[in-house]
Amino acid sequence: ADPVRRQLRLLQAALGGIPHRIHYSVKANGNLAVLSLLRHLGVGADIVSGGELARALRAGFRPADIVFSGVGKSEAELRAALDAGVGLINLESPGELAVVRRLACGRGSPVAVGIRVNPDVAADTPHPYTQTGRSGMKFGVPLDQVMPLAREIAAERDLVLRSVGMHIGSQIARPEPY
Repeated sequence: ADPVRRQLRLLQAALGGIPHRIHYSVKANGNLAVLSLLRHLGVGADIVSGGELARALRAGFRPADIVFSGVGKSEAELRAALDAGVGLINLESPGELAVVRRLACGRGSPVAVGIRVNPDVAADTPHPYTQTGRSGMKFGVPLDQVMPLAREIAAERDLVLRSVGMHIGSQIARPEPY
């Protein structure tokens, strides 16, 4: 627990006065003790599946502190996330927006969504499968489709756009790609 606390303090210090919210990627380590520690430290959870949603809830995360990211979310997983009241669903495609729009209809309060942008940036990663920001990859909405998708979301009374983000890869050691 001490190394986790230490790394979190370093990250918080690096972000300084910038408004931020840290969410731990449950896929990195779904151990309930680790998740519970992070929750106690004020960190949110970033999930990519219904199984990770169940683990995050079991570890005591408030649904509002959970962000549902990742490609290939099934309709059942999206429904479970909405039923649980997750704080944000990151959309990966116009097709995923269509499913969320249908599931959000008539829930009483708008569902918070984000758009994951694919910025068409190549990053030098240790393995080609950890590159996620190049054009043609399955991750995120292509840059030229982001504004039309944002306008579509803005026109929906059951949805509210809360974030736009990107992830260009894992284990990137140099700042240049960013």
